[in-house]
Amino acid sequence: MLQAVIFDLDGTLLDTAPDFTLVLNAQLQTHGKAALDAATVRQYVSAGAGAMVRQGFGLDEKDERAPALLQEFLDLYSTQIPQTTAALFDDIDLLIATLVEHGIAWGIMTNKHRRFSEPLLAKFENFATSGTLVCPDDVGAGKPDPAGILHACQQLGVEPACALYIGDHPRDIEAAHNAGMSGIAVRWGYLPESPPITAWNADAVVDTPMQLLDLCLHRLAG
Repeated sequence: MLQAVIFDLDGTLLDTAPDFTLVLNAQLQTHGKAALDAATVRQYVSAGAGAMVRQGFGLDEKDERAPALLQEFLDLYSTQIPQTTAALFDDIDLLIATLVEHGIAWGIMTNKHRRFSEPLLAKFENFATSGTLVCPDDVGAGKPDPAGILHACQQLGVEPACALYIGDHPRDIEAAHNAGMSGIAVRWGYLPESPPITAWNADAVVDTPMQLLDLCLHRLAG
């Protein structure tokens, strides 16, 4: 029986792409580079800040310029959070409220570091009922390593087999399976160009938060 639901953050609960688009394009402008359109930025959000910077500046993973540009990007993002343009995806508020009503614990495990996650989450009262926030700097590893998800389960007091992990990137599903739990993929997030969502080996793929809620309630019923 389902006891807890653990969520990825960017692209799953929050639409943070507008912030990242603003920050990346401001950085690109400073360096005399062309801006990226919002649709392009969205494809890289769930792959992380490093991927966004490399895409914006046309760098490969071994480019020696990448670390300094990434740090600059993160510093800019930190200053954007107080006036964030991020928003809950449609019906996430109802999803969270209904989970709570049915006694299903929930929490967040994200690859976003705590110095960004905490002030961002504080902007949204909907997250007050979250039982835990786990970041990679809490456990010394990011997804697909299962350490963060397992720590979230400990914080929520549940066994991995009695929980679901929800995300919008292949490594979310991989991390869930590495932790011994079901991984659910969401279509509304920042899906990469490849591999397609149907090739992620997710235990289920959902199109909307309401479809996810139905899945959760079905598993709650056993």
